[in-house]
Amino acid sequence: MTISFENLQGDLAEILDVKVTEVTADTELTGSEHWDSFAMLSAVALVTQYTEKQVTLGDLSHLATINDFISLLKKLKES
Repeated sequence: MTISFENLQGDLAEILDVKVTEVTADTELTGSEHWDSFAMLSAVALVTQYTEKQVTLGDLSHLATINDFISLLKKLKES
């Protein structure tokens, strides 16, 4: 599956426990009450699902926006 915001929007909304319409590429992760340790663990699983690579919570902790997360996925997929 192609890694794009459109393809990941539903998964990201589920991870953040918000409505799909609330998730945009510019949605802030840093400081968000929804970007907690459970959401980050779910995001780690999503990374593995889409890229077959492993990341740590530390790898995700510096991501500021959904767009940063998608960029990370694309970078991992290409490597």
